[in-house]
Amino acid sequence: MELVGEEKRIQELFSGLRLADEQTVPSFAASWSRARSRTYRPQKAFNLSFVAATALLVCGLVSLALWSKQWQRNSVALVSVAPVTTARPADAVAVNQDVNPPTPVQATSSGKSRALKLAARRHSLLLAANRRAAYEAKAIASWQSPTASLLDSPSDELLKTLPQLNQTVDELRSFLPSSPK
Repeated sequence: MELVGEEKRIQELFSGLRLADEQTVPSFAASWSRARSRTYRPQKAFNLSFVAATALLVCGLVSLALWSKQWQRNSVALVSVAPVTTARPADAVAVNQDVNPPTPVQATSSGKSRALKLAARRHSLLLAANRRAAYEAKAIASWQSPTASLLDSPSDELLKTLPQLNQTVDELRSFLPSSPK
């Protein structure tokens, strides 16, 4: 098949475009060497935003721990420890209510009166905390489960005692509510 004049011209135009493209496009060897060098480049060990977020998280946790420790110290200072007894909690409440620390003495100096006011306030807070603790201890000591009656059965007495060696089989059957004879 022979090329006609118009087809030859089109073929020459395409070959000219191919040469122009080859001159502007980088070579494959150069692109490949750049790509290989990028894969061997070591990555950054730490991302700056990750480090900042971690530091912020650590600071937040430390401040939370310090705040909770300070809060516990303040709350423990307000509540006095009840004396250790071997009696029931209700008896310990009665013992704790009888304990009254001495009242502060009046002073003439303004600095001392301020300290006395502070001591009186602490004393009243301590008494209020003791009353609240006594009320809670009494409530806990008198609590009964609402479902305790569901655990009782008619044969509890039989299950909680052991049979005696001198009892006969007929006597043992009399304890059972509906035993066949």
